[in-house]
Amino acid sequence: MGSAMRSFREVTQGNQIMFYEYIAKCLVGVTVGYVLMQTFPRQSGQYYWLLISILLSITHDNNSKVAYDRMRGNVVGSLVGLVMYLLHSPPNLLTICLGVVATILLCFNLDLVAVCRTALVGFIIVMIYEETHSSWTGAIYRMVGVVLGCVIGLAINYIFRKITVPLFKSMVDLEDDETPDNGGE
Repeated sequence: MGSAMRSFREVTQGNQIMFYEYIAKCLVGVTVGYVLMQTFPRQSGQYYWLLISILLSITHDNNSKVAYDRMRGNVVGSLVGLVMYLLHSPPNLLTICLGVVATILLCFNLDLVAVCRTALVGFIIVMIYEETHSSWTGAIYRMVGVVLGCVIGLAINYIFRKITVPLFKSMVDLEDDETPDNGGE
């Protein structure tokens, strides 16, 4: 089976604390995004991108590289979407196809092949959003929301890593201290 269909045990190596930590991180991320949405209700439509990006950036294993790469992929897709919108509005099959090719080329040239799908989704969302709203500012707002959401997700991963790694290490050290020494048998 592919890596997208891994079991709980494979992902957490049987560590239930990792499972609960992931839930806690997602709840913190949703809370931060929701508070921002409520604080600035006029721009609440833009906070959907932020909230989505927070949740996409939080990883079960505190892997910041994944979040950083997703952010870069979204920026690439948003920028290509903006360029294609400025090239021809409303978008047509040709501009969408050119945008798909440009997004893939940029991802390969920037060594972002792993997040090419993320960039393509970002591109399509910007193209569809711009067509329905007839405004190039949507791509900018989306990109800012995505970057801010990814930065918040990165910060949550970082904070939890700083808290949980020493905690897990001390728990392992306690378990090692409780294991009787059999004199090398």
